[in-house]
Amino acid sequence: MQHDIVIPLFNLAWSTRAVYEGVARHYAPRKFHVVAPRKVAAALTDAVSEEGWDVPGLAAYPEEDFFTEKFGLTKDDLAGELDLEASLYPPGWFYQQLLKLGADDGIADLTDWFLIWDSDLLPVATWPVVDPADGRPVYALLQDRGRGNSDIVDRWRRWIETVLDVPALTDDVATFVPHHMWFNRSHLASLRQRLGVYYDAPDTPWPKLVMRSANAFGTFSEFWLYASWAAARHPDDAPRYHPYAAYGATTERFFEDGSAPFATALRQHLGVALDAPLRPDYEALCHFIEAIYGKEQLPSSLSFEASPRHRKKGRANMHVEELRSRWHNAEDAPAPS
Repeated sequence: MQHDIVIPLFNLAWSTRAVYEGVARHYAPRKFHVVAPRKVAAALTDAVSEEGWDVPGLAAYPEEDFFTEKFGLTKDDLAGELDLEASLYPPGWFYQQLLKLGADDGIADLTDWFLIWDSDLLPVATWPVVDPADGRPVYALLQDRGRGNSDIVDRWRRWIETVLDVPALTDDVATFVPHHMWFNRSHLASLRQRLGVYYDAPDTPWPKLVMRSANAFGTFSEFWLYASWAAARHPDDAPRYHPYAAYGATTERFFEDGSAPFATALRQHLGVALDAPLRPDYEALCHFIEAIYGKEQLPSSLSFEASPRHRKKGRANMHVEELRSRWHNAEDAPAPS
């Protein structure tokens, strides 16, 4: 199935090259669209060219005016809709979700089905995203539902059941926050139309309505709300996914901004000094992971959390994938053989 991949990017990280090359290698998109702050988009374009990243067909879009042509709205305009006291996260966190829900509003030639991929999710012993039996899109559930912040999850659920007026899609084992997901342009259009119905504001641009919803509910989940909408309103295209046991059971999630245990061990493995730039390609990173885990015990994926708030997260709110990771504490981090 011909498809594009869309990745919102906040900042050019030590792992960006490896993640993008891994996604391109495993999933061979027609085009690779990245939406980032203007300076980051320019730096990414330069890095791809100068360093020879193996990411064919990559195009970068400045996020500041992503919705300007369609709605006459800038990022600052939409951030201004947010009540910082009522919402649980800063404007940029929500804006990243708008970029996913409205990717087709800012990218003119996007394929009807496109795969959203979070910029910190590295595929390793990865999963197919197209079912070989019938060519239909499929993704993997990667987050156990048994842990995490229950208050946040309850708010996400209420948003779905109230704003969309559909049941929140559930799985017995996992959440629908898998850090990647197939979106369909026509299903997104019907979802966004529903926002106008709920707010009785059919002429108000949908990005404004979504940002306003964060003032009432404190938060929302782009992946879970889309999966729930598609399952309820477009059952012929209801989400298809690999069960958690297939790939989620081996994924790991941990803080790594380029200075934590994983990157420190990686530098040792590659012979890169602590004060030298670190930006490995996908092949180099995979060799390191194989040296640590062994070829028979590779994780399906690794999520490199870069926000400092993850350093302060208490165990009570950690996900299973965080608790299982060997990279949370320096004393637990193994040295490569």
